[in-house]
Amino acid sequence: MLAFWILFVLCGLSVFAWSMVIWNLGVVPSFLIGVATVLVLRGAASYIKRALVLRDSMADEADAETRTLETNRYIFWRRAFGLLILITLYLGVMGMVFGLGPLAAMLALPALLGQLLFTVAQLGALMLANFALFFGPFLLFGKMGRQTISPDDANYDVKMEDVRGQASAVSEMRRILRLIEQGRNYVKAGGKRERGVLLVGPPGTGKTMLAKAIASSLRMPIIITSGSAFSGMFMGMDMVSVFMMVRAARKKAKRWGGCAIFIDEFDALGNRRSGMGGAMPGMGGMMGQSQLGLNTLLVLMDGVDNPSAIARTLRRFVNITLDGLFMPRQIGMNGSSIKLRMPHLRAPRYNLFFMGATNRPSVLDEAVTRPGRFGRQITFRMPTREDRKDIAALYFNKQKHDSSLDTPQRRDEFARISEGYSPAMIEQALSLALMYAFEDGRAEFTWHDLREAMGNIESGLVQPVQYTEREKVAVARHEVGHAVAMRHFQPDHAPVRLSIKMRADGSLGRLSSQAMEEEFSVFRSQMAGRLRTILGAIASERVFYGENSDGVYGDLMQATNITTHMVGLVGMGPENLTEDESRRAMRYGEYLISVAEMRAGNEMTPGHVAPTLANPKARATVAQVIGCAYIDCWRLMKANQEAIDQAAEALIAQGELVGDEITGLLDSVGLRAYSAADAYPPELPKLPRRDEEEPEAPRRAQTA
Repeated sequence: MLAFWILFVLCGLSVFAWSMVIWNLGVVPSFLIGVATVLVLRGAASYIKRALVLRDSMADEADAETRTLETNRYIFWRRAFGLLILITLYLGVMGMVFGLGPLAAMLALPALLGQLLFTVAQLGALMLANFALFFGPFLLFGKMGRQTISPDDANYDVKMEDVRGQASAVSEMRRILRLIEQGRNYVKAGGKRERGVLLVGPPGTGKTMLAKAIASSLRMPIIITSGSAFSGMFMGMDMVSVFMMVRAARKKAKRWGGCAIFIDEFDALGNRRSGMGGAMPGMGGMMGQSQLGLNTLLVLMDGVDNPSAIARTLRRFVNITLDGLFMPRQIGMNGSSIKLRMPHLRAPRYNLFFMGATNRPSVLDEAVTRPGRFGRQITFRMPTREDRKDIAALYFNKQKHDSSLDTPQRRDEFARISEGYSPAMIEQALSLALMYAFEDGRAEFTWHDLREAMGNIESGLVQPVQYTEREKVAVARHEVGHAVAMRHFQPDHAPVRLSIKMRADGSLGRLSSQAMEEEFSVFRSQMAGRLRTILGAIASERVFYGENSDGVYGDLMQATNITTHMVGLVGMGPENLTEDESRRAMRYGEYLISVAEMRAGNEMTPGHVAPTLANPKARATVAQVIGCAYIDCWRLMKANQEAIDQAAEALIAQGELVGDEITGLLDSVGLRAYSAADAYPPELPKLPRRDEEEPEAPRRAQTA
């Protein structure tokens, strides 16, 4: 390479002398022309070396800095020679077509470039306008689907303390938010910043309410949107919407130090992609629901961020130019070195925190729920009895109500009869009760209003139908049969609602109950008690009428389901009976097995009923268990026939009872347990066996 440098310098000196003697230029112009000649020759050598030699030997070159240096020189001189060729072509065309000399052509170049740039700008503006006219409304709709809230901008009147019944979830979210607000210090201490968290739980348990509380109290901006806001008419619109949302969040994070993003109904965006056990993404072509938005979100969450395009372009231009002009990368001065290149740019680190809420975590893509993205889940559960009491206290304080509802007994009763209610359902019940009070001209709701509201939430509005007198009595005896069986066979349960009002779900009446203490496991005796509560209605009808109505259809389905679960799934064997008692119970049980439940399940999730009943031994056990439960219920109803009639009359007069009202009614009619002296149900009629059927008469011989 030294020999080449000597050759290039000699060529430069020759050009310098030529310029001084032949062209009669001054010293300075001649010197600059000589230096330019040396640089051009050296650049040509670097270009040839990089193009012909280094391209095949790059894999063997260990020095990355040398490789970068040679590559930058190659890029610079390729551009320089390309520009030289363009200028030569331009001068040739201007001379041959327009008869302009080199100087005149160069003077005309700025005006020509200005006109060309103006034309390009016009075309760009036209394309941008067409894009805005076509895609602008869709992008605008996507932006309308999200709202950006800066600190102290909005107040939803919801505090973190208002998210009741989810103490562990709220505590965990507070801990995460503290780390997000102190993100830089946490990272400096060696911690890894949380990327996202998934709020999982049934509808109405407080996931969206927690997001509102965060928006009202967080000391950084928050963007609130929904998964459906990213869908668009054309493929790729979801990708653009996700990119624009994250871009807006990064701008906020630069200004405030961080930004949170809450995506409600996240399963609409994070649904499992096709090829990974998910559904197909819809129509192809230009239209249809694509999954590019999910892919874009996953990439952006990984934090593969680049410095700004302006900074990257400036650094490349400066470093390539200096390398191309053979400027040293650093110079020494007083024992230290000064670098003459722009240093590597650091990728920006945005303090972004994603929150997704869903009640269907099973449909989410595996890439979404992996650690580092939405791998951390906060579970929202249905509230316990104490939680419901706490939630009710929050909403009772916000709405006007009768003072009798403030007693501990009423609050305990409300918490007891609202078993299975989510916080949203409790809020709706109190709001609906207040609405009923206002419709009646009162400013406060009462216990009666609250009972009616809860009934409408559970089963729908009362239907304006009139039972016949016979049917009204039959329905009352049916429901009281349930209640009496529950009182005797489920002492650990308390009644919640006893009604003979037809509601929107189509049922003529209903009894609902709940365990006095919330438990997470069920023993055989408890399931057997539940089975007898279900069969109490058919036993009551047969005691009073000697037959049953078709209103026991749902009861027999439930009884079959529970019994096959006991026998076929959890190994709960037959009742401890004598051989004769077992035969009698099996005869009754065979008539009570519901074939409707045998159709439960599908190919993906087969039910347990049909496989259990298809096994002869298991079916015999199921029949024995159901039959024994029916016999116990019949004997109990027979022993309390008069008491059941009295309770049915009281229920007809009231129409509907709840909580302690049911307990008081059952206490007042004098129920008793059946004893060994009480009668058994009558034997069922027997069908003739096939071998006992009358033989077919012999055919007569045909005569002519």
